[in-house]
Amino acid sequence: MAQKRKGETMGRQVDRLVRELDLETASDADVSDLAARMVAMGQGAVENLARGVFRPGPARREKVAALLACLRGEQATWALGMLHGTVAARSLGPMERAWLFTLARRLEDAAAGQAGQAPANDVDEEFDDDPLLADETQLLLWRDELASLTQGEQEAALEPILHSGDERLLPLLEMALSLRHPRVDFLVAGSLGRFHTPATLPLVRELLQRPDPAVRRHARAALLALQRAGVSAHDLFVAAAEDDEPVTKGFATLPDGAGHMAILVSRGTAPGRVRYAVVIIDPIEAGILRAWGESGLDEDELEDRLSDFADEAGQELLPIESNTAQAIVAAAEDFARARKHDLPADYVAWRRCIGRPERQIALPVTFGPKCAECGVPISAGDIKRGGLLAGHVALCALCAAQPRSCAVCGRSLHSLFDEFLVRRAPDGSRVQFLCLPCSRKQPGKAKG
Repeated sequence: MAQKRKGETMGRQVDRLVRELDLETASDADVSDLAARMVAMGQGAVENLARGVFRPGPARREKVAALLACLRGEQATWALGMLHGTVAARSLGPMERAWLFTLARRLEDAAAGQAGQAPANDVDEEFDDDPLLADETQLLLWRDELASLTQGEQEAALEPILHSGDERLLPLLEMALSLRHPRVDFLVAGSLGRFHTPATLPLVRELLQRPDPAVRRHARAALLALQRAGVSAHDLFVAAAEDDEPVTKGFATLPDGAGHMAILVSRGTAPGRVRYAVVIIDPIEAGILRAWGESGLDEDELEDRLSDFADEAGQELLPIESNTAQAIVAAAEDFARARKHDLPADYVAWRRCIGRPERQIALPVTFGPKCAECGVPISAGDIKRGGLLAGHVALCALCAAQPRSCAVCGRSLHSLFDEFLVRRAPDGSRVQFLCLPCSRKQPGKAKG
């Protein structure tokens, strides 16, 4: 009982010292001295400090982080072990887990830097297994939570990530950039030079295209810093790394009347580890319209999702080679960038699941099509007014409205009442129309 009262007294004393700490007025030396006082009280005091990391109180989390950052060697290992227990015992939100991850990394470095050995209790592996950094759904939840914070809170949430230089945290920064907040862009651009890995380059590339000149200036400085650290700028336009899980399936719908089509890629085979991403492609103007996905599935659940999608969309998902699916999405992304269209925010998360093609192919769809007769670029307005888009053949509204006849039997065709096949003539110089009976004898698909 006496030992229990002693522990409670120590706990109250640690809590009081944390409450009395004012980070706005305290110097670094003041914080270091206070941390030394707690270390002098023994392992129990350090563990109590770490255990209370999420206790309520004004700026308590920031105070605890500042004190824990002063620990070294064995004392850091004490705190790290307690954080391990905190993660195991609590149901933490994405923002809390991201913060704990960065704090744990700092303590691991402090423990190994002086003690010369890895932390006990396999704490590093425990944090490495956290799904936050590999699960698109969790990343999107983290991004949405970041978006709901005030500017000051956003800066506080990003600060430990930006100063870590840990490449494993780059997915979080990628999510932050998807918000397209000028202040967030500015903060990230000013810190990317700390992440000495080619995986940083796609983020730099993204920031080099932002409209704010201060953001672009910081991005250029980050690129120079990466080059000085040995990162080749040759990879600046290479996409970010894919998910480590193998691609298992690829599907696509046939283009609808506006040329839109859905591309689906799934990854993983282990129960509870299957994920899929869907991207809606617009080859006429936007490149990519929407993206979504789901993670944490098994094979049966994936099959249910495929069936549900086909029923709701009214379109059949046809199997397609995964490299072809990836190539279509990659071309759509490149087309959107060339047109200076903003990519959908959720696509930034799910494109890692889609991945990039390993080899070049002849695409089954044309991006930025032009009228095969008059040569003007096709717009969405053309399609709404009666233009045609059929595979690699496109006609603007004016040309599509011209009188037509079947290239085989000569029968007159009415654009509103007849079904017909549109295709490029064998010599490639013009467009042919075939009536429905003749089209059935020809390769292709009738278009109405």
